[in-house]
Parts: sequence; C-alpha cells; structure tokens
Amino acid sequence: MILRPAVLLAAAAASAAPLVTGFERFHAAAPTAEGGRLLYNELGCVNCHGGETGLPAMRGPALAAVSQRAQGAWIRRFVADPQSAHPGSLMPQVLAQPDEKTLVAVEHYLASLGPKAKPRPADIRHVNAARGSGLYHSLGCVACHAPGKDFVPDQGAPKDSEFTHASVAFPDLKTKYSLESLSAYLQDPLKVRTDGRMPKTAMEKQDAIDIAGHLLGFQGSDGRVGPQVTAVKADPALAITGRKAVIAARCAACHELPKDAAAAPVALKRAEGGCLEPGHAKGPRYALSDAQRASLRLFLASKDESASPKLAADLTLQALNCVACHERDGKGGPDAARKAYFEGDHNLGDTGRYPPPLTGVGGKLRPEWLAKVLEGENRVRPYLRARMPVYGKATDGLTRLLGVADARAPLKFEGGDDAAGRKLLGTEGGAGCITCHRWGDRPSLGVQGPDISNIAARLQEGWLREYLINPAAYRPGTLMPSFWPGGKSFNPAILGGDTDRQIAAIFKFAESANGEPEGFPQNRNGEFEIVPKDRPVVQRAFIEGVGTHAILVGFPSGVHLAYDGDKGGPGVAWKGRFFDAYLTWFSRFPIFEKPLGAEIFAWPKPSGRFLGYRLDAKGSPTFITEQAGVRVEETFEGVEGGLRRTLVWSPTPDFTPVILHPEGLSRTEAPGSSAGRRVFTYLWK
Repeated sequence: MILRPAVLLAAAAASAAPLVTGFERFHAAAPTAEGGRLLYNELGCVNCHGGETGLPAMRGPALAAVSQRAQGAWIRRFVADPQSAHPGSLMPQVLAQPDEKTLVAVEHYLASLGPKAKPRPADIRHVNAARGSGLYHSLGCVACHAPGKDFVPDQGAPKDSEFTHASVAFPDLKTKYSLESLSAYLQDPLKVRTDGRMPKTAMEKQDAIDIAGHLLGFQGSDGRVGPQVTAVKADPALAITGRKAVIAARCAACHELPKDAAAAPVALKRAEGGCLEPGHAKGPRYALSDAQRASLRLFLASKDESASPKLAADLTLQALNCVACHERDGKGGPDAARKAYFEGDHNLGDTGRYPPPLTGVGGKLRPEWLAKVLEGENRVRPYLRARMPVYGKATDGLTRLLGVADARAPLKFEGGDDAAGRKLLGTEGGAGCITCHRWGDRPSLGVQGPDISNIAARLQEGWLREYLINPAAYRPGTLMPSFWPGGKSFNPAILGGDTDRQIAAIFKFAESANGEPEGFPQNRNGEFEIVPKDRPVVQRAFIEGVGTHAILVGFPSGVHLAYDGDKGGPGVAWKGRFFDAYLTWFSRFPIFEKPLGAEIFAWPKPSGRFLGYRLDAKGSPTFITEQAGVRVEETFEGVEGGLRRTLVWSPTPDFTPVILHPEGLSRTEAPGSSAGRRVFTYLWK
C-alpha cells in the first residue's frame, strides 16, 4: 500500500520518538502534567516504577505464540531496534548488548514459550485484496492508520494538507507476517493486544483475509501460495541464554511471561536522569522528544498522583484513540482528510456518516446501555459504515468514569400519558418522529434515522429533555428539528401544550412497549409478500450481507437465492418463505432487509466482475461473471430441499475458476464433471 506523501513525512518526522497519538494531538504543543500522565501510562513507565495514573494498563503484546505469528528475522530486528523495525513503536531499546548472538538467544527463548503442538494451518483458498482495500478504507481503520494513495473515496481524494494528525505507522508487514498470521490477528487483535490498544472490529473471517491481502500487497487470489511464517524450533541451551537476557531487560514489566522471568518494581526517586536523559546508557532507552520529556517532568513533579474522574475519562479516550472518530467537548474527531473516508447515509447529512459526539455521553446514556455499547452491543446506527470496535478489559472502568465525569442533575419523569406519547411520536397530529426514525423492526417512512423505540432503555431523562428542546446544542448541523423551541410546545392541543408532560408521555410510551406510534401503514400482513408458485421469481433488493445490488431468485421448491450483482457471486441461500417486497416497492429510502426464511446460509464474499444474467425458458437464471479475463456462467435451479448450481467456462490450461461454497449446507458434486463444467447440489441437512 502506497501512503500519502504528507502522512509519510509526518511519520518520518516522528519516527525517532514513540508515538502516543493522544499526546501528539492534544498535549505536544504546550507541555502539561496531564500529557505527562498519559505518557507515563502509555510508555509503560508505570509498569516499572508504579504509581497511579487512573488509566487502563498499557501492556505489551502476548509473546506465547509470537514465533508462530511473526517471522524470526523481523523479531530479531525489532528487539534490537524497535524504532527501526516499527517507527513510532512504544517499545524502547531494552537489550544492553543487541548483538546477533543475544538476539538469536532471545528468539529461541520466545519460541520456547509457544504451544508445543503446531497450529493447524488455515486453508485460505481465496483472497480479494481489492475488496480488502475497500474494507480497510471504510470500516474505520484509516481513523488511526494512513489511507493508501491509490484509493479514492467517493467524495474525492483529500489534499495532503488536510492530514493534520499523525497516523499510527505499520511495521514492514511483508517481512513480519504471513497472510495467515496477519488475517488471524486482524480478526481478533485482543488475543494478542490484551490491553486494547489495537481493538477488535467485528468482521467475518473472509473480511480479515481480504484486508490482510490488501495490506500485504497480495497478488493473485489463492492464499495457499503465499509465504508462511517459519517458527524456529527452540534450542534449550539458547533458550536459557535468551531467558537471562529477557530478565536483565525487565521485559516482564510490560509483557506476560513465566514467573521465573518476573521483573521487580524499580523505585522512582527523581524526575531527572535515567530514561528522561538523552543518551543515557542504563535501563530502557526511549528517543523521547523535547515535548515528551517536558510533560513527563511536569507530571513527575506534581504532587497530586490521583486523577479526577473527568481527567481519567478524557485521558482514557485519548489513550485508546476513541477521539480519532469521536469528538468530545469540541476536541477530536477525524481530521478534514479522514472525513472523506467515513461513509453512511448521506440523506442524514453529517450525522449519517460520522460517529456521534461523546460530549456528556456519561450523562446521556444509561450506564447499563453504555456498558453494552463498550462490549460491542446496542448498536443503533446501522447506516454508519465505520464499525465501533471493542477494547476488551481496557474499558472496564470507563462507564463509571464517564458517569461521574458527565453527571447531570437527576430528572425522573413522573406519570406520563401513554396514549399521548403514541400520538406525539406519530404522523396523525403528532411530531411525525417516525418519518425519520425507525421504531423497532418498523422502518421509518423516509430517511432511516436511529431506532427510537428504545429511548427509555437507552437515554437518561434529563438529557432527553434538553435534546428535544434544542437538538443543535448537542450536535450542530443536525437534521433533527426542535418541536419544543425555547421550551414551548409545537402542539398546544396535546396535554394542554405542557412541554414537560409531552416529553414525559413520549418517554412513557417507549418504556411501555405498548404498540407503535400512529401513522405506520397497516398493509404489512403479507399483502406484498412474493410467493413463487409455477416458476422462479426474480426481484432486485437491498439485502443484509449481500448489498445494494442483490438479485433475489425465489424457487417454487422453497429454497431461494440472493446473488451479488455487484461483485459477481452467490450471496446467501435460505429455505421457507421468499420475500416481502413492500419496502422495496414503496419506500423512498429502502433499507437492508433480511430474507423471510429462518435458515440462512452465506457464501464467502465473491470477487468476480459481474456481467449480467439471463433466464431460460423455465425461468431459471444464469449469472455471468468474469474471472481473470475468462467468462464464467453459473445456472441455479431449484430442486427438492435445495439448489443445483452448474458452472460452465471455456477451459484453458492456466485457468481454474474460484468456486466458493456456503458453510452449513450439505454439498455434493455430480460425477463426471469435465474441464469447463462442474455441477453442485446444495441440500439442507
């Protein structure tokens, strides 16, 4: 991946110093004790010297299987000079003598920590690096890391001058990882980085493989042909020597190692000398910048070791780089360049593309709801393409900190008229909230804003009241209007125009879960359900997991297909009812829907070039794609309890099409398949 010039220059300028993104963005310009607290935590100073920062512990990656994850040559280079192998790394130089003999011994010690049994290699048959590039640039990776120069977002390429905060640099990924080890890491970084500094983004296995293919510049589509990590077999004598070097370097202060390699605490007696002194010889050697040294000295000189809940909350958000995506108190959020890579529903304006602000979030969300958000649940903005990652135990105390830091005067709605709330939320004399907001499984009548059926479970009463009266105060530029401007109701006919009673009624109705607001169409009871009878039925739709170009095929046999008409390849198959076309036919803003069947099975993501389809005399479709310049046709037919798939192509000596299959379905191949033709039957077990 080629990085943008401005990003490369910023990385080069900072390569000599460890990069703590929160410090560089918010504290480097004017040294502060607060910035020093952040550095003292994130550089691992607290791990050696103790003290209290109030921030989640920063730990080094797990080393138990590092020799199976990273190439030995890269490990030796990194241990010898972390900044050379990984610019901006937070790991200092720790070996007193980083000679080749010592480095080899350390490598053998690390190899001795790994599992005795060799891991089963993943069977990576298919890689789509181009798709991986799209995922890398849209899921949120570029909020922290540099975008590639060759990828142009829909809004156009940003100017180099618009990149205003530093990117977390990659090591030389090709010399460190294999396709298999990098994709495994990307799918669940928390297994390696238990401290959450590289969080886990929800993705399918194929997503991780494709992103790894992009990052490694993988050529071709068969992942089995790529280089593999060759783990060294630990030599016992060398491992003993390496263990001594690791103990002397105090690696266990930051890394989880066996008890016999433990590192005793080192008392910190002064704020001068040692690690803070340029060119010092003993202990870990950091190439600190002047601003970093100044801030650390200010923190160490301060007498107040404890951090207030607000300071601890704000610095935690900086340590985890949550502020790369979210704004809080007017600070943070993506810079002008990175905003171009955030995608979503443009009909919702900026709120449909950018993650919400965290200003006052501890006084906005109920603690139990916020805790679930940090655990990867309770998503209410499915239109955002960027995915909220999970930070593991690093956020265990964040809900409490934010709750204390953002506490507001408690407000409890008394009473609440359920019937009035139903009317106020609806379109028949009410505020028409369902015009822009979902209500549970009922899509809105227009643009698809967040689900508001859960406001009682999600929002604190005081915040809800303030927001409904003045939405723009929370998020300038929001499309949400005020129906109580200045605290005065828009509708004096409901509850006498009493603002507090009206807002309480809305909250009460959502809390009661007693039906839905007035105004939803009542023609959803199968009136527009498509039922294939005598021949297959083809319908275009937006289907979850397939995309905006899904081509649905319903078969009278009762097993149906959604084909990806964008990338070219089958998407999902299901058994039972086919599809309700109401939203597809009548909604101005169709949403991603699910098939009506309960048993849904997905194919891995396709990678062909879709050329179209045709129907035969019986109505069965033949989809036409192109792979490596060769035309491939695949016909689907309904059979009892399943689907028959016939692939045909012009046989050539150097081409075999990539044929993917869904997991969970019984699959048989017809005997006598020849070059240029294969036939598969998928059946429900």
